[in-house]
Amino acid sequence: MKTPITPKDPEQPIHTMQNPKSSFQWRALTSVVVSMAFLALAVSGIVLWAAPPGRIANWTDWSMLGLRKSQWIDLHIWFSLLFVVASIFHLILNWRPLMSYFKNKATRQFGWRREWLAGVLLCGALFAAVRLELPPFSSFLVFTDTLRESWDIQNDRPPIPHAELLTLGELAEKAGIEVTNALSVLESRGIRGAAPDLRMGEIAKQNRLPAQRIYEIMVGSTNHGERRSGQGPGGQGGGGAGRKTLSEFCIEEGIDLKAASARLEANGIKFTPRQTLREIAVNNGYQRPNELVRMIRGN
Repeated sequence: MKTPITPKDPEQPIHTMQNPKSSFQWRALTSVVVSMAFLALAVSGIVLWAAPPGRIANWTDWSMLGLRKSQWIDLHIWFSLLFVVASIFHLILNWRPLMSYFKNKATRQFGWRREWLAGVLLCGALFAAVRLELPPFSSFLVFTDTLRESWDIQNDRPPIPHAELLTLGELAEKAGIEVTNALSVLESRGIRGAAPDLRMGEIAKQNRLPAQRIYEIMVGSTNHGERRSGQGPGGQGGGGAGRKTLSEFCIEEGIDLKAASARLEANGIKFTPRQTLREIAVNNGYQRPNELVRMIRGN
């Protein structure tokens, strides 16, 4: 007859002493994964909530904690998938405890519970409040819009939305710059790999610079040369005017803003005084801002 094993600690169960190595706990794994995925979703969600709009984030190469907005989006998507998959396994492994929430406490049979009504009412109230734009939910959404608009600084705006997706040749054409001049300027400033058929975002990535900086080098230096010669693109007057807002241009030219606005409106041009002439031209289908300059001057 074998002598039973007695634990040294009287409060420690005998089976623990007999099985020092426990089996792998899948419930523990899924719980950890769900928790970590939720934490990653919370952090990435907060960052994306406070991040600038894509047209500005991609143009300026905005980043937070060393990651660009596109990388935060990728993380958010993949951790969302991980959270869903891990949650499904978590439900499967904890099916019996979950089902107990749907049973009557007295009869232990499936039946109505007050917690059901409370949960449905809570979710329904939230849906209705957001749908009807009731405070404080509407106030929070207004604050969110205000936060995002705060990133929209004049100097950080791309000349057209998502300009980083255009090729260098396309963007140069819309900006009224000769492609050969743009390539020459970029090469002289040490920008590698620039080509007319390459997207601005690709050139920026190769040189580890924001697309905004590539564009500033390309346009700023070219405009500088135009101002020295007194010529705009194609040999026409008004070089460098495209970078000025309508208000600034009218002040420098001594033109009444109301008169200039009336001339533009007469030609069906949509604009605001704070927009640059290049932005107004591109948004209204004109190749070069010089065409607007002639309208403003009444030529």
